[in-house]
Amino acid sequence: WAYPSGFNPYRLKFFDFLFAFGVFLLVFVGYILTLTPSLGAGDNGELVTTLYNMGAGHPPGYPLYGIVGKLFTFLPFGDIAYRVNLFVAFFGAGAALFLYLFMVKLLGFNRDKERIDLFVHFPAIAASFSFGFSYSHWGQSVGGEVYPMNVFLVSLMLFVMYLWYEEMLYYRQEEKLHFAEKKTLFLFFVMGLSLTNHQLPLWYIVAYIVVLLPTTIAIIVLDRSKNFGMEFSSRIGVFLAIGILGIITLISFVDIGFVKRLLFPKDVPQVLLTIFLVPTFLTIYTIFVKLIQPQKNWVDKFLEILTYGVWLFIFALSIYMYLWVRAKAIADLPDPKPLSWGDTQRLDILFNHMLRKQYGVGGAREFNYPLGQWLVVLKYHFEQFHVVQFVFAMIGIVYLFLKEKIWATFSLLAMFILSLALILFINFEINARVILFEQVFFIQNFLFLGVFIGFGYQLLLDVVNWTVSKSLKKI
Repeated sequence: WAYPSGFNPYRLKFFDFLFAFGVFLLVFVGYILTLTPSLGAGDNGELVTTLYNMGAGHPPGYPLYGIVGKLFTFLPFGDIAYRVNLFVAFFGAGAALFLYLFMVKLLGFNRDKERIDLFVHFPAIAASFSFGFSYSHWGQSVGGEVYPMNVFLVSLMLFVMYLWYEEMLYYRQEEKLHFAEKKTLFLFFVMGLSLTNHQLPLWYIVAYIVVLLPTTIAIIVLDRSKNFGMEFSSRIGVFLAIGILGIITLISFVDIGFVKRLLFPKDVPQVLLTIFLVPTFLTIYTIFVKLIQPQKNWVDKFLEILTYGVWLFIFALSIYMYLWVRAKAIADLPDPKPLSWGDTQRLDILFNHMLRKQYGVGGAREFNYPLGQWLVVLKYHFEQFHVVQFVFAMIGIVYLFLKEKIWATFSLLAMFILSLALILFINFEINARVILFEQVFFIQNFLFLGVFIGFGYQLLLDVVNWTVSKSLKKI
């Protein structure tokens, strides 16, 4: 019912990976030619210093940025700042690579010709370059900032999400339920990893939980036999227990993340309970099923995979312990100690750092100008590309809806949730300096504008092809 025209995924070919590498290489060269030669403005000096000293950056600490970036400081050319800038440029170009792979999957859906196709590959390449050299992403990719790595992780996450979605639905009518196990586990890990550079991808994960996950389950359930529903009913109590524990976890997370201004040692048990409550229940249930070996039920297999996935998610998040380990190491060094933002030796201080508590929620200001803030957000999106490309993006949204309603809904909801969250949590003032500074938080939204531009280009090519074909038939 969701795909009346059939569900025929585009299979990546050898030349797709060549095109992806070509996009990466050309964008990377463009960044190198415009790279900041040494230290730049803003947070660049602090980030380079803390990265080189293996300390914590300003909240949330950016541990993945620090760990991977440290490797680039061993390059045998340029000063330390230049090497860090090169590291950032590398991942900025990597975002364009995964955007191409994501785009070619979407654009080629139900139109795979097993060869290079102008109507698929040109829009994907053009959209990738459009985003790679968009205003904010290009500017951040040549100046040693943390946001290009964030967008790289988001583009990787979107690509893996699509691979997961594609495999789940392609095999949905098999007699034995297909769980896309490898891609499911990898997706959980990538989701956790995406949060170890910045928390911005969280809101896309929320959109996945709201749109893609339930829609995928609904499509699969409606295509299955009655036995499938009966097996689910026999485990309804387990789902109710998970639901109750999930609500408790959510309430606790809201309390520690947003209600409490700061966390203290007495709050650490609550944080740990929030992290481990649901995974512990899932683990106990999975072990129990393994021991008693009841009649086979797809729900048990589903919960087993979910258990592994949740622990992989937490394992990826454990990269934040790097800040704790390094704080312990730095504490024993003589003064002057290497620069590190905050003493994250204690878990309560580490959690405050991870949750960006020093900034507060809503900037500790009243919400006096929400309409003006939304207009600024729209302005951010409009300024990233040439006006002609922006027109193609608006057309592309409509074409994407006509071709793939589920992913169009997910894309727009993800953009909206991120924008709403940033307005609520930052509550930025409307003045020239703040407006310029806050723009970088929305770069992952601009990634979706690149997707829309690609569909706008594809529509143009389809219309031209249809017009020419119709004219030739009249001759």
